Amino acid sequence: MALSSRERLNRLLDLAARGAGGRAALLDELADLLTDWPADYAQAMRAPFEALFEKTAREAGGAARTALAARLADHEELPLALINEFFLDADAPSRARILKRNQSLDDDTPPPRADGAALVAAARRTINGAFADTFAAALTLPRGMAEAILADPEAFAVACKGAGLDRAAYSAVALLCGSALAPFEDIPQAGAERLTRFWRERG
Repeated sequence: MALSSRERLNRLLDLAARGAGGRAALLDELADLLTDWPADYAQAMRAPFEALFEKTAREAGGAARTALAARLADHEELPLALINEFFLDADAPSRARILKRNQSLDDDTPPPRADGAALVAAARRTINGAFADTFAAALTLPRGMAEAILADPEAFAVACKGAGLDRAAYSAVALLCGSALAPFEDIPQAGAERLTRFWRERG
């Protein structure tokens, strides 16, 4: 007899309680469930399964997250916030698909803009990782998220474009921080803005 949605959730919570040992199996089953939702499960029950998936995915290693990004990036039935969660660990094709999905949304909310000239000046005078604090403040990012973005040249380019920096300001800051230059012009503007907004709210 098939498990009801509540019974299945309780079983998966038991699996989650096993820690790292059950994480791979848990993520695999949750990914299968969320991308092929049973017809007899109420749509309202998706939220706790998605929350469990997101929590477990945050605790997973980079290789597992890379595989999940490739597996889930094209599934438009999944919440965009859940897909965005994997961007920093995604491979290049998956990143492109995630940005494309962010680009496709209708959202007229103007994003906060960072002061490019001020960021360039700050990058010139800060050393030994101190720029992370300035970068976090300028883009209103959590400190840990700012550090992760600064360590990833493509994510750094996306964040700069999402925060309204132009090509010259981005290039100057990247060079002063020792970051490899990414193809800034190829990054979709609206997609970058929405992904940067997600990072701001990520906490």
